[in-house]
Amino acid sequence: MRKTLINLLLTVLLLPILAACGAAGDGTSTGGTASGAAAGSAAASGAPTPIETEAASVAAGVAATTAATTAAETTTAETTETSAAGGADGSNIRVALVTDVGKVNDGTFNQFAFQGLQRAEQELGAQIDYIETQQQGDYEKNLEQFASGDYDLVIGVGFLMGDAIKAAASRHPDVNFAIVDFAYGDNPPANVKGLVFQEDQAGYLAGTMAALVSQSNTIGVVGGIEEVPAVKKFVQGYEAGAKAQKPDISVRQVYIPSFTDPAAGGEAARSMIAEGADVIFGAGGQTGSGAIQEAAKQGAFVIGVDQDEYTTTFRGGSTEGADKIVTSAIKRVDNAVFDTIQSVVEGNFSNELYVGTVENGGIDYAEAHDASAVVTADIKAKVDEVKEGLTNGSIQTGVQVQ
Repeated sequence: MRKTLINLLLTVLLLPILAACGAAGDGTSTGGTASGAAAGSAAASGAPTPIETEAASVAAGVAATTAATTAAETTTAETTETSAAGGADGSNIRVALVTDVGKVNDGTFNQFAFQGLQRAEQELGAQIDYIETQQQGDYEKNLEQFASGDYDLVIGVGFLMGDAIKAAASRHPDVNFAIVDFAYGDNPPANVKGLVFQEDQAGYLAGTMAALVSQSNTIGVVGGIEEVPAVKKFVQGYEAGAKAQKPDISVRQVYIPSFTDPAAGGEAARSMIAEGADVIFGAGGQTGSGAIQEAAKQGAFVIGVDQDEYTTTFRGGSTEGADKIVTSAIKRVDNAVFDTIQSVVEGNFSNELYVGTVENGGIDYAEAHDASAVVTADIKAKVDEVKEGLTNGSIQTGVQVQ
């Protein structure tokens, strides 16, 4: 490149000189004669000639270009070196996600798991893919598609996939698996990592908030499938947290045998409101989202689950009822999924159970957003006090779900 620039400089310097000589020789080029006269006048006065000025300009440009090129080369080298010295390169790692029944934009735990997958693609360079499960009978087929397809890690979302994951892991011992919301006890398969959470802590924080906000002293919770331990922990933790604040508070509870029935969730919420409930917690995927959407329309205050449902279900405040969501009981499925993928990229994957808690950031509660006038400074301070108690162990939920 530098040789090319030097040749260009010489050409630019010589062409005007040759042109000037030719014009003076035959006197036919008015432009050439004028330029020659100007050159002579400038030389006589001691000022730089146009040729000298042009040459200096070109030389300066070449020098600047050379300097810029050198700087760019140096910057590129430094960037490459920094990149190589940075996080592990996951470009050769293939990761797949199989959702529970539902979609990757369902606003709760499927979506949060998918966001962890996307983050791994962006930050680690992992190659990703996913399948949205349509019905429970598709679990094994969906898992097998990825397990037999040269993937390094296959992640299943949801307790109900526990048996299917274990069977796939047995058929494919060289493939790593992870499952959200399921633990295999003291003897998990060697190639399967369980990702579970203390949902009772999240429910406890939600119940604390509900009791402090409630004016009727009656609150409700719409859960999903009762057989799923995570759901029961949310529900029972909610009741425990509320009663810790107001021992005489009435907590209406219902379980709906589906995570994808928002209409049933909405109907349950209406029934609870008719019974006097003024705060409704939805703890059942899209079913729970349907419950809080309907409750908010009815004028009750609501609490979301898994993600901050103000940003998902209520679309960042742009839909009806956004001013009624006082918090969400958050469990960071996204972080658990990302950390598991990172362990595969870094070569230290293990079957050790991950347990998300308030202490390690796996459990939290969301801010009030548009309902901040209702969640006063005193109420927030009390919820934060409870959160600190759960963190340091001075507060126990008392919930025991197997």
